[in-house]
Amino acid sequence: MSLSSTSSRQPESLARRARLPNAALTLEHALAIALANNPNVVGERWKVEAAEARKRQASSEHWPSLELFAAYRHHWHEERLAPARGQTPPSLSHDIFAGDVVLTVPLLSGGKVVSSVAASELLADAAEQRLARTREELVFNVKSTFYAVLGQEEVIEAIQQSAEALTEHRENTVLLIEAQKAARVDLLNIDVRLAELDYRRIKQQGSVELHKRLLLGLLGAEAAPPGGLTLAGTLEPRQSAPDAVKLSAAAIGNRADIAQLDLEIEAQAKRIGAIRAEYLPVVAAKGTYGSRLSVQGEYEDLGFVGVELHMPIFDGFETPARIEEQQAELRVLEQRRRRLVLTIREEIDSAVIQVKTAQAAVAVTEKSILTARESLRITRDKAALDYGTAADVLDAQAALLQAETAHSAALAELNTAFALLDLAVGGTS
Repeated sequence: MSLSSTSSRQPESLARRARLPNAALTLEHALAIALANNPNVVGERWKVEAAEARKRQASSEHWPSLELFAAYRHHWHEERLAPARGQTPPSLSHDIFAGDVVLTVPLLSGGKVVSSVAASELLADAAEQRLARTREELVFNVKSTFYAVLGQEEVIEAIQQSAEALTEHRENTVLLIEAQKAARVDLLNIDVRLAELDYRRIKQQGSVELHKRLLLGLLGAEAAPPGGLTLAGTLEPRQSAPDAVKLSAAAIGNRADIAQLDLEIEAQAKRIGAIRAEYLPVVAAKGTYGSRLSVQGEYEDLGFVGVELHMPIFDGFETPARIEEQQAELRVLEQRRRRLVLTIREEIDSAVIQVKTAQAAVAVTEKSILTARESLRITRDKAALDYGTAADVLDAQAALLQAETAHSAALAELNTAFALLDLAVGGTS
């Protein structure tokens, strides 16, 4: 399933609309529900929203600012309402009400704002990549759990078929005992085997229920549908032979976590540039208009328009220390990326080995099932002709069940191994 075809930013209402069906749940439907409902994915979507908001905050530094100031001041000595102008007598008062409107337009910041905006944009993109990787991991977890349930349900079906065959064999054994052609101990042995099968069935059903509970959690569902959670699908063998070398090369370009780190590294470099820009002057156009009012009713208008220059001279070595700190953080990110590349190669090698091992197991167990079925047929025919024993039939039936159980497990492992390979590559293998 390609994640790129689905928008990574989905509205929260979609999670409320995604509901478990009353009918059997297919893998495709399960993935759609999980991607809409899973709390980890929904949480990462909100992190993307937060990153977008931070980007807008950084971009606001480009815009002019308009502020309103108001104050009341009581002075110990009388103060002027406004600076002296010509020969006009000054207006003095102990109590002054002041109000100003201030407009500031940034003209030059030495690249600080540009670098901050660029860093916030890169981090917003990194949040998108982190969301994409979370979705990929969720897809793998849903697939592996889904396949585990399908495999266990196939085992339960094999157990039930084996129990039905043994029940039929028991009925034949009763007839043979009545005809004095079989011993009663054969009937006891069959009953023991039936009890063992019943125990295995109950144990397997418990495992299925636990995996279904895990799947419900991945789907973000609080409870199963009224009729219980039923899965639809089959475990199919896949014959493709993956090439670890080619997949490793493709993974570096596909993996969302690699892209996330690349963006974070670039953003960190922009942060360092923004701090370095603090060495440079900041220039802004500024204008104010305000008024002053005394309790005696005297009134004056004030205002100015001009250009302000802020030039840092010495800050106690704070800026160099901050640059060194951010440079160290940059080196940490670079090493994290290097470690991730090595990990990706290990993950792909491991997944390829698991795929090939599971493929071999599927092929072997398919042959084992054919052999066990033929052996059971021959053993039954021999027992019917008094050339074999009831114990031989029980052993042949157990061997068939073992082969079918191993085949179901191998199919589940094979499908899970391909899902793991998809996760390691960061897409569809």
